[in-house]
Amino acid sequence: MVDFALTPEQRALQDTARRFAREAIRPEAVRRDAAVSPQDCFPDALVRQGLALGLGNALIPEACGGYGGTLLDYSLIVEELAWGDAGIADLFLVNISLSRLIGRAGSEAQKQRWLGAMAKAERGYIIGGAMTEPSGGSEIFCPLPDPAMGVRTAAVRDGDDYLISGGKCFITNGGVADLYIVLARTDKTVSNFAGCSIFLVPAGTPGLSFGKYEDKMGHRLSSVREVFFDQVRVPAEQRLGAEGAGFAILIDCYEGNGVGVGSGALGLARAAYEMALDYAQTRIVWGQPIIQHESVAAKLAEMRMKIEAARALVWKIAWAAENPDQADGLNKLGTMAKIYPSAMVREVTAAAMDICGGTGYMRDFPAEKYVRDAMLYPIYDGTNDLLKRFLAQSLPAVPY
Repeated sequence: MVDFALTPEQRALQDTARRFAREAIRPEAVRRDAAVSPQDCFPDALVRQGLALGLGNALIPEACGGYGGTLLDYSLIVEELAWGDAGIADLFLVNISLSRLIGRAGSEAQKQRWLGAMAKAERGYIIGGAMTEPSGGSEIFCPLPDPAMGVRTAAVRDGDDYLISGGKCFITNGGVADLYIVLARTDKTVSNFAGCSIFLVPAGTPGLSFGKYEDKMGHRLSSVREVFFDQVRVPAEQRLGAEGAGFAILIDCYEGNGVGVGSGALGLARAAYEMALDYAQTRIVWGQPIIQHESVAAKLAEMRMKIEAARALVWKIAWAAENPDQADGLNKLGTMAKIYPSAMVREVTAAAMDICGGTGYMRDFPAEKYVRDAMLYPIYDGTNDLLKRFLAQSLPAVPY
């Protein structure tokens, strides 16, 4: 029998994240979102507070000092944080997903060193994923055989080290991370998918520098910057997995990324729905709350159904990723956990603004912020159009 009940431990984790979102994130989010300079939007002290609660360590194994949780635990945390603020949730979902990448692909020595440091750091430990390049986020996922296409950042072997040169853009946690997970080309004579490797580059490594703070439409509380590599010397022991295995590692972990981004979209959609529901119950038109008008009530009902459907999908994909032997291949369709919720959140936030009318369009009311934040999800962490292409290629291998 299918069981959607959370365990007492999961309830406690959810309550911790929900309380932090309600009591710490929300009071700070509106003020930071309104800052003129993007550099002033990032709330370092608030982030450190959440990290101190262990909210970034959900998928770090217990042997390394972490929570040792599942992708469902990850989903619960990110949904609650995104209910508080989508930008803050970005930092934590990147932290958690990249710690999972190290946990799945790293050697025991790497896991003890990097995940152990992450779990034990008193001020918290932030990871940034340096993947996207100026040529485009979709370009780096080029599956074509032409070696000239794909990742341009290069890592050249030099004895027991690699020298990394190139640039990355739109990097979440850029400039604030303690460690960067870098995708670089180690062999330019073979296809993109066969010629890339992943490296662990700590902040402060000579040659590592940062560009401008991106002035974003939404998700303004996240720090997004350019990252540059000028002959950055990295020991071979800081390569994650085998040389040339970069995309195999990313693909192996991608269903977890989908759960994270989908959960962020869920949390934001839930915040917009709750705001619209409260407004509809208190806004009086023609002598009655507008929720009594059929068009408004129907819109709220549709919003709630879409949120519930998206959550059921995200949770099912999270389960499938953890139980591939029982999932009938569903784990191969993990991008669904990102694609559907990220489209849904645009629809729900726009409907919430409609319900609030002219008030919802004003900057001093939360509806317009929710709409701005929602715009990112379909183009974040792999555009939905690109992911649908890869999803379609997986469909024949999965029974229905």
